Order: sequence, then structure tokens, then C-alpha cells
Amino acid sequence: MSHRDPREATTLTEMMRLRAEASADLPYFHLYGETVTYGRLWEQSGRYAAGLVRAGVRAGEKVCLIYPTCAEFFYTFFGALRLGAIPVPLYPTLGVDATARILQNSDAVAVATIGWFRRGVDESVALAPDVRQVVEPNDLDIDAKAPPLATPTERDVAFLQYTSGSTGTPRGVVLSHGNVVRTTHFMGEGAGVTSEDRVVSWLPLYHDMGLIGCSFTPPLTATPIWLLPPDLKNPRQWLELMTEIRATFTVSPDFGYRNCIRHVRDTSDLDISSLKAALSGAEPVRPSTVDSFESHFGLKNVVAPCYGLAEATLAVAIWPRGASRRLDSSGRFFSVGKPCRGVTVRIMAPLDDAESGLTPEMPVGVEGEICVQSPGVMQGYHNNPDATARVLMPGGWLRTGDLGFVDAEGYLFVTGRLKDLMVLGGENVVPSDIEEVVDHVAGVRYSTAVGIDSERTGTQRLFIVVEVRDESVDEATQQRILRTIVTRVHDARGHRPSRVLLVRANTIPKTSSGKIQRSRVKEMVTSGAITDRLIHTH
Repeated sequence: MSHRDPREATTLTEMMRLRAEASADLPYFHLYGETVTYGRLWEQSGRYAAGLVRAGVRAGEKVCLIYPTCAEFFYTFFGALRLGAIPVPLYPTLGVDATARILQNSDAVAVATIGWFRRGVDESVALAPDVRQVVEPNDLDIDAKAPPLATPTERDVAFLQYTSGSTGTPRGVVLSHGNVVRTTHFMGEGAGVTSEDRVVSWLPLYHDMGLIGCSFTPPLTATPIWLLPPDLKNPRQWLELMTEIRATFTVSPDFGYRNCIRHVRDTSDLDISSLKAALSGAEPVRPSTVDSFESHFGLKNVVAPCYGLAEATLAVAIWPRGASRRLDSSGRFFSVGKPCRGVTVRIMAPLDDAESGLTPEMPVGVEGEICVQSPGVMQGYHNNPDATARVLMPGGWLRTGDLGFVDAEGYLFVTGRLKDLMVLGGENVVPSDIEEVVDHVAGVRYSTAVGIDSERTGTQRLFIVVEVRDESVDEATQQRILRTIVTRVHDARGHRPSRVLLVRANTIPKTSSGKIQRSRVKEMVTSGAITDRLIHTH
């Protein structure tokens, strides 16, 4: 019996149904020693779809998924799609308040989770009155007939992909089935993924690269995946798995590769020479990291810089597999490649937030804001028309907020970020969102948050500079302010500050219009110039 090719599908639901029909006994993913075939995925997702119906979830309604990396995540995700509901993957590590804000913003009617996270989920749900039900796998895995299979069009919403969760107003990227399926096609092509590959990923399933790149792209070609939990205290586990299964493909932010160099001195029992491509994205790709990683593990031209963002579903450009990398004339930046098939990039003069519309295109080689036109450009931010209007331009163009340039041969280089975005552990964090939390702490006059590059960790560390209202307060009060700031920032934004510096009034430099000059703050911190303004530090 012949089956339709899953690559002909125009929706995520149809793609997985066709793959399950054509390849029921082939492995979809390996996890914790268990192998889940496409047939099992489809069977279990039908049971979970029935469980969601029994829990009162209807087509078109949102279901938040707060899971670790586990098979139940996939059963629930595709169970929701089969029913025509809209899954919303969320970070389990967010604080109670931040999770509640997303539950409200997403219009979720139910939350699916597991026992590990149940207490925090219940606390968040108590603050989100529209959530009717919290369910766990035991509630969903029921012996009942699957509901009729939903048949969405490619224009219908597939799921909501929340950005890092760090923004004051959570931003849920609305992705249609067409956004996701078409992106997986050109991502798979750009990364050169075939059925012969063996993919290893430790990226979390609530992150666009872990979910769309590593979990939804391989089924196009029935490429097997090996998954690891994202809380890798020691990257040896990742390296050992790649050695064991002869992995050919993996993905990580820059800091993941740097961790391998820092923490794995003895490589005598490791052999990752089977790797054909190791994508590096989600934060700036450092030439020093790439060179060190490849020399440490005996590789050449394997680490491939790439660039993408949730608002474009994911991929914009991927460096070709096995090709010699290209540095810019300054030697600071690797090219992330030419835009993927069907993706167009323009470098535009940056806009202020108050402006709208398209600005002039910058000449070849001149830095500006990267703007993208792509089948993956999102439908918008859920329940946030103002934020949507600031980034979606006429003609389907997306303002990325990233800076870069294109060389004479059409290669894209990403050089930095507008608005001083910080990158903490591979996650984009907006400074003003941290400052919003800190400024509400009693005794705080004014604050600024900056990301300080760390050679040791390979990512940025969060530093918060805080002007206090009363410089004469005693040691105990200073300690209380510091403890409160650390706790509140961690609870609200999921990041623990590396340093909090209490300083005298008028230390934080501002422009004439009152905008914080964060680049100057970073200089003051890194040069030590801030020391003589210090009152206390954590």
C-alpha cells in the first residue's frame, strides 16, 4: 500500500499523520532509554486528544504545556492539534507571577503539566481566572476513541510560541500551520538534513530551536532524534551520547560549545568525529569558541553559524554544511550564510519605537537593522496589537531588532542588537523588564540592567546597577535591599543576577532626553570606574 509523502502536507497535523502512516515502526525520538515510534506517537496523541476533550477543551481553545523534556509533551502537543486546540509550550522555570501573566495573555483554558511542577502551576492558575482545568498525563492518557481529526488549513493557527518570557508584557508569537511547515522545509534543506542523519538535541522543547528545528523538522525525512533534558550540569552527557550513537547533527547556543571546552578536559573516551554539522545560534557566534571547540575535539568546518528568531518561526539563514566559514574584515563576526530558500533579507536604517513604516535600505557592507520577509514571518503577537504594529511592516516585512550587514556576495553577518538586549544563557532578555522589577523594590531610586560578556561562561552575566534613595542606610538595610532584588528578579524573570551594585544617586548616565546610556554603564562596570560610586554589592 502506497502512502502520501509527508513532505506534501501543508499542516503540522497532516505532516505527522502521514509520517505515522508511512513510517509507523520507525523511531521518532529516543529519550531516557525509551524509543517512541511514529506509530506510537500517533496512537498516544489520539488518547491524549480524547483526554483533553474529557477535560472540557474544545477546538480553537488554548492549552498551555508546562512539561520537562518528556514523551508526554509530544503526546499532549499533538493531542491538542488533533482536536483542533492550540498548544502553548511554556518554560517550567518561570516564576509564579510571570507564568500567570502568560496564562492570562494566551487566553488559556487548561494547563497540562506533571507532578514536579504542579504546585507552582496551581499557584499561577490561582492568578489566572480563565483557566478551567489543570491536567496531568494520568488524566489525559485515557482508553477512549480519539475525537474526529481536525483538518485545519495552512492559514489556521498551529500554536503560540512565547518569546523568552522576559518581556514585561509576555509576547506570544502566533504561528500558522503554513508558517511552521514551510519553515521546516527550508530549514531541513538549509541544514542539509537527510534520513541518514542522527540528530542529538538537549535544547528545551519550549524553545523554537528545540521544538521546531530539532523536533518538527526531522519527521519530514524520518530522521531519528535523540533527546536529552536541557538541565545539563555537565556537557559530558551530550558528548557521550553523540559518541555512543555516532551523531551526525546537533545544535547549541555558543555557550554550550564553550561549556564543553571548559568542563571536559579529558576527551580520551569521546569521539564526535561523526558530526557533519553542529549549528550554533540563539546568541552571537564567537570565533574563539568555534576554533577552540573544533580543535579540542578534532573537528574541522563542523560548527555552522545560523540565525533566526521566534517571530520568523525560526530560521533566516544557516551556514552550509561542511563549507569553510567566512569572517568579516574585522575578524569579529562569522557570516550566518545567505538567506534560506524563500527568505529575503534587507538591511534598513534603524527606526525609533515611535516610528513606523519602512526606512531606507543601507548600502552593501553598512550596518543597519535586519529586516526579513519570509513564509515564516509570524501572524503577530497574541493579544498585543501595539507590539505587533511595531515589528510587522508593509509588504510582510519583519523588523528583527537585530543589527547586521550583507556583504557584496549576499552573505549575512549579525553584529549586535538594537535596544541593548542581553543574552543570558542563550535567551534574549530586555533590560527594561529587569529594571521594571527592581525599581519597585523599597529603597530603590533608579536601576539599570546590563549584560556583561563572560569569557569564562561564554554567555553574558546579568549585572544590575541600583541607585538607592538613602545613601546613609545601615548595613542590614542594604543587605535587605540586595536580597529582595535578587529574589524578585529571579521569581519574576527566571534569571539570577550575577552582581547587584548599590550606588550613589546620579551614577547611572543618561542622555539629554533621559534615556539610560547602557553602553556607558557597561564600560563603567568592566573598567572598574563604578567602584568609587559603590555603596554595597552582592
